[in-house]
Amino acid sequence: MEKILLDTDIGGDIDDAICLAYLLREPQCELLGITTVCGESEKRAAVADAICKAAGVKIPIVAGMDSTLQPIPLYPTPDGARALKNWRHDTFEKADAPAFLYKKIKENPHEIVLIGIGNMTNIATLFRTYPDAPDLLKGLYVMNGYFGLEQLPDPYYNWNAWADPLASKIVFSSRVDTHRAIPLEVTDMLTIEAEQARTLLQADSDLMKAVFDFGDAWLQSEGKLTLHDPLAAVSVFYPDICSYEKGFVQVETVQKSNMGGTSFTAAADGNVEIARTVDQARFYHILRTTLNAGTLTPNRHEIPPLVVRRAKSGRKSKGMPC
Repeated sequence: MEKILLDTDIGGDIDDAICLAYLLREPQCELLGITTVCGESEKRAAVADAICKAAGVKIPIVAGMDSTLQPIPLYPTPDGARALKNWRHDTFEKADAPAFLYKKIKENPHEIVLIGIGNMTNIATLFRTYPDAPDLLKGLYVMNGYFGLEQLPDPYYNWNAWADPLASKIVFSSRVDTHRAIPLEVTDMLTIEAEQARTLLQADSDLMKAVFDFGDAWLQSEGKLTLHDPLAAVSVFYPDICSYEKGFVQVETVQKSNMGGTSFTAAADGNVEIARTVDQARFYHILRTTLNAGTLTPNRHEIPPLVVRRAKSGRKSKGMPC
């Protein structure tokens, strides 16, 4: 059993909701709390709460920081929150998410894995405010970074770094017992068409109905689903689902044309392990069977995933100009 804290910008891209649903269904997971980050964090917390309620569980949730350590020209909004009217949920006000995370970590020293699947503002503030926090964590898994050979169409495709470059720099420079990053070029290998997503992840339970309701606008607008965030979660419980390389990650915080850009230097004494490959077939099988436990049609064949390579994909979030 793994004790987990999740920091998320849920409410936009459907993969955050899928990641949360996976953690709620993963039998090896004890989810101790959820913090939200990015624009309108209160609505994001409400979305997380609605998904938890749809799963029939009560999880402590804190609406975290919606302003960044380094200003960016957007204020991202959770478009999926429009579906809140369809689901029972509590309302939230912004609170001290880093303090909440630290309290849980102090109560469970060297036992908690923190998963970060949004911009790193809450986590960086946690590390800045409570310098002993990294040493008290068992692990830190983030969906962040791009280390591919091809140039991204725009720096914001590397969203979780671009959305707060300074926060990413702080997090990537920290030393945690197990510090792993799942980058964009690896998660892009887990891309399927929208209709295939509906077949792979059946909406046969209240939980999955909620996931698709909150993420349907994104799914329809994109026409495909890249399972960025679920891979960060699955890799905690299945450590060999990815292969890793150890080294140091640098984050660009000055040059506008490459703002949030990440680079990697391999080193045996490095503080970060970045994923290099993923076992696609095994990942799809784990995600499908976990999310659809008890609802799968007998003898149904696995859905062969359509992998969409790098070209035009990327993790993006809608927002309003500041």
